[in-house]
This record gives sequence, structure tokens and C-alpha cells, in this order.
Amino acid sequence: MTKWSLRCEECSREWSLDVSFDLSDFKKLYYYCRKCRKNTYHIILGKVED
Repeated sequence: MTKWSLRCEECSREWSLDVSFDLSDFKKLYYYCRKCRKNTYHIILGKVED
């Protein structure tokens, strides 16, 4: 599993997402934001180094 750093375009909340595939081919991801409480676009900032 790889952790990716994401930032919500609506509220600018940054968080990490643990997925089993490579997100580097994408610029944005449409995902549920817990702070906004709705589906929003998230900017993929990059891989999180452990």
C-alpha cells in the first residue's frame, strides 16, 4: 500500500490516503471530504515517505 498526500480544493484540508495503486497519473481526485461533508476535488500533492 502507498500513502498519498491530498489537499481539498474547497477547504484546503490536507490528509493522506492509503491505496494500492499509483495516483501519479492523476492531477485531481474526486473524493469525500470530512471537513466539507461533501464530495469535492482533491489535489494530489505526492507520495508520503515513511
